Amino acid sequence: MPAISDAVLGQAGVALAQFGTTATHAQRDIVDVVSSLVRRLNIPYNSTSPAGLIEANTVDPWNKSGKYALAYVYFCIPLLTIAALLRYYHLFTDKIRTALHQEEVLQSSATSSPDTDYEMSVLYTDKSTMKFFPREGPLPNGPKTQSSVSSLGPINNLVALFRFIFYRPIRQINIRKGWRPLVFPSLSVIVIVFLAFAVGILYCCIPQPLFWKSITYGSPPLAVRSGMMAVALLPWIIALSTKANLITMVTGISHERLNVLHRWAAYLCLVLSILHTVPFYVTPIWEKGARRVFESFFQQDGFYAYGTGIAALVPLCFLCMHSVAPLRHRMYELFVALHVPVAIVFLGMMFWHCNNYLTSWHYLFSTLGIWLLSYFMRLFYLNWTNPFRLSWLIGDEAAVTLMPENAVKITIPTQTKWRPGQYVYLRMPGISVFENHPFTVASLCDDDFPSEYGEGYRDMVLVFRPFGGFTKKVVESALTHGPWHTYRAFVDGPYGGMQRRIEAFDDVVLIAGGSGITAIISQLLCLIKKMRDGKAVTRKIHVIWALKRPETMEWFKEELRICREFAPPETVECQFYITAAKRVVGGGLVSAKTPTRPVSMFFHDKVNDAFQNIADHRLSGISGISSKRHSAMIRDEAQGDPEKESELRRENEDHITALPQTHVRHLAPPRPSYQSSHSDTSSHHDTISPISHSISARRTDRNLSLDISQAIKAGSGAINPDVYDPSNSSAVQGFDFGFPSTPTEFQKNLMRFAFLPAAVKKKDGWSTEYGRPDIPFLLKGLSRDFGRRTCVFICGPPSMRVSVSETVADLQRSVWSNGERDEIFLHAENYAL
Repeated sequence: MPAISDAVLGQAGVALAQFGTTATHAQRDIVDVVSSLVRRLNIPYNSTSPAGLIEANTVDPWNKSGKYALAYVYFCIPLLTIAALLRYYHLFTDKIRTALHQEEVLQSSATSSPDTDYEMSVLYTDKSTMKFFPREGPLPNGPKTQSSVSSLGPINNLVALFRFIFYRPIRQINIRKGWRPLVFPSLSVIVIVFLAFAVGILYCCIPQPLFWKSITYGSPPLAVRSGMMAVALLPWIIALSTKANLITMVTGISHERLNVLHRWAAYLCLVLSILHTVPFYVTPIWEKGARRVFESFFQQDGFYAYGTGIAALVPLCFLCMHSVAPLRHRMYELFVALHVPVAIVFLGMMFWHCNNYLTSWHYLFSTLGIWLLSYFMRLFYLNWTNPFRLSWLIGDEAAVTLMPENAVKITIPTQTKWRPGQYVYLRMPGISVFENHPFTVASLCDDDFPSEYGEGYRDMVLVFRPFGGFTKKVVESALTHGPWHTYRAFVDGPYGGMQRRIEAFDDVVLIAGGSGITAIISQLLCLIKKMRDGKAVTRKIHVIWALKRPETMEWFKEELRICREFAPPETVECQFYITAAKRVVGGGLVSAKTPTRPVSMFFHDKVNDAFQNIADHRLSGISGISSKRHSAMIRDEAQGDPEKESELRRENEDHITALPQTHVRHLAPPRPSYQSSHSDTSSHHDTISPISHSISARRTDRNLSLDISQAIKAGSGAINPDVYDPSNSSAVQGFDFGFPSTPTEFQKNLMRFAFLPAAVKKKDGWSTEYGRPDIPFLLKGLSRDFGRRTCVFICGPPSMRVSVSETVADLQRSVWSNGERDEIFLHAENYAL
């Protein structure tokens, strides 16, 4: 045992000796590194040193150049603070207004009469604050929706001034037909980017000197300043780029809006990096061995002053070049696949190049920390990372449905929560493993809209038109596998959405163009629900939807039905504009953009049926009009009894009508040839009632060449043969309806309808018009009745967004001139999302 102990002690002594030697070498290396850093930071000089060396150590010493990196810290922090304060001010005032309104509703309900057992929720008197027969006390005052802390006049006027300036977009420039137009960012982004460039360029170039007399005296001051400012931009570039980021949490500005600032900050970083590189090559380093002296300051294994700079500059140039809009749109999938890996390489090269000079690593470690934190935060946005859900690691199930007008609907029963107007990134490995694309959620996440999938699930509905890439693959897969096939869906989100409380506005205007209705419909449903629950200040909702063909309404026919039947009376007005068809000389209808493509007969059928229905129920001026009960009232009165509800509906239809409508019978339209088989049975009845036919039968059997002479021979009563003589051309000369000489049935109905009494627009404010909406005219007309606060929500093509933005900017003048108006707020959604 003693012999073994001695051997062990001997080995331990040898190991300690070797460790001491290693420690001594390590200490020596540390001393060498520290001394080299000292020599780099403080180049020794004395009274006999050259004047240039003394200047380099006294005028703008290298060891104090870290202060230049603080320029963008002081530039960005105030902007971040202003945006955050403005957001919380609006959130506070919105919450105050809604809280006051809810309190008023509760007080009114406590003094209203009759008892709640006999009240009907959709009576017209339900909107009144002056309730009938109060149980006790005086009549209640009007609703208090304003307080001294919920609205500050000077702040409102200042905000209106900024909106008057910055709501105005810069119109795009069309360079050549077939080319992508030159699109400019918003005016606010242009101002911020201009100021950022001005700060960087001026702070680099104004302080003097820009160069030392020789590079032996140290790095050129211009290069040091620009290099430190470029490094200081990196944390902001990363913070503005990620989907889940701290800036969005603080300011409420979604990441897709911050992304434009991310790109311009990267371009500015590239400019400053080039400004950092050039002085090292233009300085006369070839004189008197100056380069060897300069490189001796950086004597360190594995470090090359010039090589590491180029190694960092090359990936930065690549990141900026391939993110230019034309290249990004042309090769988007390649851009997504390469951008993050190249950015990681760039950050690694920056660590190597900066080598902990001055405060450079402070900003680089901050960049790395922000990046890792954003990826950690993003785990909470994924539907497959929660181990307490059935979708953990496998995603949710999804079903694909093909809809009219070349649209696709994806339904995803999920436990993920979202707000109206938000969007998600969707990945479906069964269709494409690596593609991940954003889609706006068109459904409402609410207990009133549960999913049949199971408890706690809501149906996330995504509606879009396929173009190419992923969306085209979705259509092809649906056609191949059929409607019963399900897919695995990995959802990333939700993101975006409107940060303001839309229920805090007195008037809300929702404008959609085409598939932009997907961002509007959920906002509309949510707002109507809160109005019914007494949680919304909103008193009027205006919906304007411009769509190519009426078939597009089939996308959300159930949602539109809910809005029409369950909204409080006279609170929702919807205007639909059919934009895709135009008349031609040949007498037919063709698409406005594709003249060779025939227009669907769906529009003709719907319009004809509407005209016939109006004509059938049009009453003479002598008779009164019997108002009908709302269908929601009938259901409430029936209290779930189907027989009673059916009886009430029959009673509702059995209203007093006018005496025989002779003027309507003479305007009865001539029936086309497909009714000839029914002539025996229909000759003794009023010919106004449309005969039930399927759409396909109408498309195949309709004879659009039926002219006036055939209508007279048919004897349908549409045209009096005693008055009209086809051989007498003078009888009709000078009377032009604006249609071709051989009108179609649709055109004839339009002509006949012109002679009926006016008021095409329905009493409840829902109407369909033909043509493009005049957005400025409509908004200015609606603005006459705007309340204290108004929200304009737009989701449509760029031209529509530009028109709405310019009009809302002009309407800011009314905030200054009208003391009863606080704000007119605009929220614009990207058409592509």
